[in-house]
Amino acid sequence: MKKSIWTVSAELPAFNELQGDKKTDVLIIGGGLCGILCAFFLKEAGVDYILVEGSKIASGITKNTTGKIVKLPQIC
Repeated sequence: MKKSIWTVSAELPAFNELQGDKKTDVLIIGGGLCGILCAFFLKEAGVDYILVEGSKIASGITKNTTGKIVKLPQIC
């Protein structure tokens, strides 16, 4: 079986375990493509968020996806 591009082409970041109580406007559960994209756009919009992942970023379904996500230019 071929290895996923997510596991062979990029060194994915590792993060420390969340400690203590945290307060945020938005909680994103899951560090796959959708969670990461939500975090990206919330950060660009200046929204306070926390992204939590039970295992490793992009290691579940995202690791084996063949989907492609692109940012389209704004029309307005």
